[in-house]
Amino acid sequence: MIKAAVLQSHMAGVKVFLESLRRGLKVDLIREVARQYPFICFVLVSMLSSTIILNRYIHVLLIFWFFLAGVITFYCSLSPDSLVPNVLISITSKDKQQEQQELFPQGHSCAVCGKNKCKRHRPALLLENYQPWLGLKVHSKVDTSIGEVLELVLENFVYPWYRDITDDEVCVDELRQTLRFFASVLVRRVQKVNIPSAITGKMIKAAMKHIEIAAKAQQKVDKNRPLQQVALEEYGADLHVALRSRRDELLYLRKLTEMLFPYVMPPKATDCRSLSLLIREVMTGSVFLPTMDFMADPDTVNHMPEPATEPPSALVPFLQKYADSRNKHPSVLKLDLKEIREQQDLLFRFMSFLKQEGAVHVLQFCLAVEEFNDKILCPELSDSEMRSLHGEVQKIYVTYCLEESIDKISFDPFIIEEIRNIAEGPYPGVVKLQKMRCLFEAYEHVLSLLENVFTPMFCHSDERRLSTPSIVH
Repeated sequence: MIKAAVLQSHMAGVKVFLESLRRGLKVDLIREVARQYPFICFVLVSMLSSTIILNRYIHVLLIFWFFLAGVITFYCSLSPDSLVPNVLISITSKDKQQEQQELFPQGHSCAVCGKNKCKRHRPALLLENYQPWLGLKVHSKVDTSIGEVLELVLENFVYPWYRDITDDEVCVDELRQTLRFFASVLVRRVQKVNIPSAITGKMIKAAMKHIEIAAKAQQKVDKNRPLQQVALEEYGADLHVALRSRRDELLYLRKLTEMLFPYVMPPKATDCRSLSLLIREVMTGSVFLPTMDFMADPDTVNHMPEPATEPPSALVPFLQKYADSRNKHPSVLKLDLKEIREQQDLLFRFMSFLKQEGAVHVLQFCLAVEEFNDKILCPELSDSEMRSLHGEVQKIYVTYCLEESIDKISFDPFIIEEIRNIAEGPYPGVVKLQKMRCLFEAYEHVLSLLENVFTPMFCHSDERRLSTPSIVH
């Protein structure tokens, strides 16, 4: 029994020693490295064994060791996911959480309540989905250049036939807004691209394949077949469909543009077939095709301008000046909020539209604040009037400012804080709102939301089309 106990204690000691040795040698890490890089580990073990056995030829084996070290260093420096530290800091891959971030900086925040996962309002009712240029600023010179290019597109491909039909600029203004939307979404998506990963993962592979095919074609060039023709033949079945002919390239760009529409066009814009066809032809024939020709021209790279030494220009909202309305005549196809509120039939249909969108409380907030302002501006308020106004402030705060309220509207924190101080304070403090700006700024925010988001949506809705006969004289 004693011998068994001694033997058991020795075995336990051996296990503890082996466990500590395993931790010291980091066996788990070595095993994981071998699993991730099996070929490299096999070559490494083979080289190590050869060095031990053939140690008298160490001066020859050093050549292979240096070559192996260079290959491993180059591979690990370009690999985005590896156990070995990445020596190229600029190529460090982004976290998965960052890669999955939304297209717009503010995310999918609801235009009304500001919540990221709003279940009350319609899922498509996102302010960023209707105005992707929000918060997007570029240098004024860049903005001017892009605006001039888009204006030339309209002058060359739209105005020559459009001016024969009418001089009304409403349709062209809508086209400008659509082009601004299109360009803004493209800029947003370009900003999301991981440039180092695109270069190391796709461009380098494509460039190496092209160089290999060009080298093979160079050996087969003769007097009857130029290098370009031979290179295209070398591609065989791998030749891109757009390179077969000019017609195939145009058809490919048309199909590609149509596939991009759900991602870069305003919501419901593709429902209008004529607008979709017009945008497709304009973007394909006058933007994408000339751009690809320009980028494929070797002289483009050879004559690239040197970096500018002058200071950068000021930042301006993206294509805001370009999208300004040129139409000088009133149109029945467009309404402002004032016109809607002046006509009872339009106001009724507008409120029906807001109910469908789950946003009728936005208009109710405006009406409540207007009624409150008419009362609070009285120079002499009685005690009962102050109590009544204080109750209205409390109702506004509870209904539109509390986080848990279903009718919450997204305001700046300082606006909510000032309204809360008045609502939770003594009732005589309500007179402070005569000089405070919190309610005024909240009203301006909601009014801007109604005018810039919901009114254009209403003008393109079925409710608006049903009310059109009542406003056409």
